[in-house]
Amino acid sequence: MKVRVTCFWDDDSTLLGQLSRYAFGKAQWKDMQLVTNEDYDVLVILTSPHPSLKEYNKEKAVTLLTEPPQSAHIQGEDQSGKVPVYLHLPFWGNIPDEEIKHLSNTGVPKSELLSAVTSELGYMEGHQLRLQVIYHLSQKINEGFDLWGKKYTNHFFEKIHAYRGELTNKYDGLWDYQYHFACENTFIDNYFTEKLTDPILAEALCFYDGCQNIEDFIDPRSFIRINVQDPVTATERIIQAINDEEWEQRIPYIREQKQRLLRDLNPLNIIWLAASGQDVIKACKL
Repeated sequence: MKVRVTCFWDDDSTLLGQLSRYAFGKAQWKDMQLVTNEDYDVLVILTSPHPSLKEYNKEKAVTLLTEPPQSAHIQGEDQSGKVPVYLHLPFWGNIPDEEIKHLSNTGVPKSELLSAVTSELGYMEGHQLRLQVIYHLSQKINEGFDLWGKKYTNHFFEKIHAYRGELTNKYDGLWDYQYHFACENTFIDNYFTEKLTDPILAEALCFYDGCQNIEDFIDPRSFIRINVQDPVTATERIIQAINDEEWEQRIPYIREQKQRLLRDLNPLNIIWLAASGQDVIKACKL
């Protein structure tokens, strides 16, 4: 089965190169061969096609959304064959090739305690709630909490003693850490992103809020759900879990879900499911 994948943020050739990394360098997954020419059996559109793709056969097209409903990139009701599941991209982001070995192996060594990776952006509800929890963590944890992220005004980061700077490779703020805090920008069913999958791949125990039915997709023993609407209680839960050494208790489940992310919930597998006409939601759920 020849499948062409297109998206709005990269041309098809660049996208194919990124997707091939999820198969560890191969442009193939099961019986699916990724192509960039017109000789395809199925066209998979990630949210919306690249501007250079002016025309295509809608009967051959299916759409996987990578953006929440409020995104300006979501097209109208005429979009071809929408699949009711969101594709969690970017999947392991800009990780250097030499670090990919950590993804395929288990037993990532840990030397640090707790991290968060975020920007100072605050225009969405998720941004604001995330920053509130980070502020409370910085007030409660004097040592062992490292905050990484991109500055915009520096008005928030300058208040946080745990701020360590910006990162080119997000995983530099994940590999060494036992625990990680992450929160989605959007709180809806079936929508989760690299904010949860990245720490699991790095074998960190993630304190998470976001996808409303995430337990349908990811074993709840492999992360800890918190309520960012109540930052004080969320902070207390995080500190209690660290004091109880829950990473040591949960690492077997984290590693199980890591393998599941590399296999069943791998973006290429989800693309393959959609291109094959299978029930993607059913196949992705536990």
